Amino acid sequence: MTVYIDVLIIMNVYISYFTLRAASRLLHEALPFRRLALASVLGGFASLAALIGTDTVPALAVRLLLTTLITLAAFGYGSVKLLALRSFVCFAVTMLICGAAVLIHELTGSSLIFPANGFVYVNVSALVLVISSAVIYGVLALLRRVFDTPVTDVMLTLRVTNFGSTAELTAIADTGSHLRDFLTGLPVIVCKRSSLARVTPPNVTAYLDGDASDVSGIRLIPAVTVSGSSVMAAFRPAEIRVDTPDGTKLLTALIAPSDSIPCTESFDAVIPAKLLR
Repeated sequence: MTVYIDVLIIMNVYISYFTLRAASRLLHEALPFRRLALASVLGGFASLAALIGTDTVPALAVRLLLTTLITLAAFGYGSVKLLALRSFVCFAVTMLICGAAVLIHELTGSSLIFPANGFVYVNVSALVLVISSAVIYGVLALLRRVFDTPVTDVMLTLRVTNFGSTAELTAIADTGSHLRDFLTGLPVIVCKRSSLARVTPPNVTAYLDGDASDVSGIRLIPAVTVSGSSVMAAFRPAEIRVDTPDGTKLLTALIAPSDSIPCTESFDAVIPAKLLR
């Protein structure tokens, strides 16, 4: 069977994109689009390894090495342990996709889709791939516009209760906020540190001031913004409530005191929009 290199690359750019998106959700880490796009393109060109005829074990070793490089491009380094975990998750998702391709190939006997050395090839033209992708994207965008609950763009009142005290903050809902705690999966609400003084645990305050002798109850959240990357210290208060035009809503989330919200802004907190849906 003739394998067209352009189809192989384009198909695996798509697969790398969805693999990395799935891995980022499993890891509860936000991926900047620039890194995601770069790693997806790298994954597409890495699929050329499928043309190298090797035995199963060497092929898997090559696939694991390439997955690690793609993961490094997408998520960054962090540490050896973190890179190993991210690579394992990406490799597992990739193997699930390839397993699905094997199952389809074996059950149907079709030559339309088949796996090769840990990559997937679809026997259609590059033009068909591009057109079908555009159609699918358009349908998904339309469905999202129809079914997504609109998020109010007015100022909201956020109430954070802890230690018997309540801090009242002015908040906005941000569709671009995807911060989550890796272990618990809880979303993170970023608040002005100065507005949370009465409800912030003493060890969190000490940690933010450079004293890491007591980190009990502190969740460390990797954050990537246009200005760079950082690690935020978050905690779970006794209660979080937000007043919206539709009424009061009880939220399950972590609170991250931060100095990243300028004092000149008219709001004190940024709430992930999905929490309000």
